[in-house]
Amino acid sequence: MAANVRLLSRYSGPFLIALCAAFLIAQVLVRPAVGLANNGDFSKMAGPFGLGPEDGSWETREEFAEFIYRFTKADRFNYNGRFATAEFLSSEFFLMKAARGLQRLFHPGPRFDIRWLGGVGAALFLFAIGIWIYALPSRWRIMAGLFVVFIWTDVAYVQYLNSFYMDTPALIFLVMCVAAGLHFVKNRESRLFALIMVLACILFATSKPQQGVAALVFVPLFLAFACWSRDGVVRPLLIAGAVVSVGGAMLVMGRIGPDWGTRNVYNVVFMQIAPNSADPLRTLEDLGLGRDELPLVGTYAYMQNSPIQNPEWARAFSKRCTYGTLMRYYVLHPFATAHVVYQQLIVFGPQIRPWGNLAREDGFTGRAQASHFTYWSDLRSYLFKHAPWCVFVLAFAITLGALWLLFGTPEDRAFAALVLAVQLIAALECASAVLADGVETERHLLLFHVTTDITILLIAPLMLRVWKQARHQANRPAQTA
Repeated sequence: MAANVRLLSRYSGPFLIALCAAFLIAQVLVRPAVGLANNGDFSKMAGPFGLGPEDGSWETREEFAEFIYRFTKADRFNYNGRFATAEFLSSEFFLMKAARGLQRLFHPGPRFDIRWLGGVGAALFLFAIGIWIYALPSRWRIMAGLFVVFIWTDVAYVQYLNSFYMDTPALIFLVMCVAAGLHFVKNRESRLFALIMVLACILFATSKPQQGVAALVFVPLFLAFACWSRDGVVRPLLIAGAVVSVGGAMLVMGRIGPDWGTRNVYNVVFMQIAPNSADPLRTLEDLGLGRDELPLVGTYAYMQNSPIQNPEWARAFSKRCTYGTLMRYYVLHPFATAHVVYQQLIVFGPQIRPWGNLAREDGFTGRAQASHFTYWSDLRSYLFKHAPWCVFVLAFAITLGALWLLFGTPEDRAFAALVLAVQLIAALECASAVLADGVETERHLLLFHVTTDITILLIAPLMLRVWKQARHQANRPAQTA
């Protein structure tokens, strides 16, 4: 019996990684593959490589409807190409560069199959999941590891690999950073996992402007880890990682022009806050606006004939209502803000798979969605529809447990700090999607779903540590006596 247990422990890791690889390949590379439909943002990352749809153009392909395999390089698709002047910077560029290089090596020519990009993303995602699997105790690895594979190979996450969204590196490198952190909290002198954690954090911080703020949470975490480590290489590595993460986040956020923020504020005011208010006029007045803007309630910036398209109107609006105005409103109206967040989660939380993720050339209709590898996202969607409060109860309980560990025994502090960092990132991702953007909330909640699933995976180790610490404290008086 003992020999069988040792054998299972020895081969459980390779088995789980092979199983995960098979699930990823089945969805990303084998037709009919899955990949998320374009919302109009694909050109931001495809443009630097001069890529666009092989059939038609970005404008002629229906948005939100279908996954497209084939793209081609042409001068008419060049956009956002020069680093010095590019408006959109993202670590997705490195994934694109690797995919384009592989495609040129094995299949030269202007045609680009997006599954090359999906394969690069899948390899990195598999690496991240593999790190997580080996962070699990060997005696529980097979059962807990199956749950890890079950969650991360759900189509809700895998569909992003075959896309040009900047959310893809954010997903991959956040999971990788936390997975490496789970190893580091067990061995604070580990140079390898400190390096992986730092690199993953930098690539997460530079994945998308919206992730820059969330990535700053890792700065105090890395500084705390540096204080708790005694290794002469690990400490400066973590400090340097914190500094570079801040610099990378500021670089990516700094490239976004003021029009982007003005449009987001417009969307939040007229799509989120005012429509959910019992007195929209009073709410608009609290936001520095008035009766003239009342007819705009329910509109968004990208609608045809939206007043935000008028530069003079947009400049006047930006002087009256900014992100600072929104922050002041949220602070002065906490119950109204909480109501908006809760209502938006009820509406958009269940839409974990937001748009079409199958291709017409595989015989599917527009907006068709995959029905395989959906069990986990179906369960999460069901809970959001019928018991959205569960996610807040979970976050509250996990935060309390982590705070208790943080002020307990020294060996548990690093793990507790990692858990608290995840909870803070989850809160920031939720606030960013609902309170700072205003449109496509269902997709912008992706990282909130990711951090929620990370939290679920951390429940068991947190409970075990809390139980051990409670038992230790209960036995201490008896030992003293």
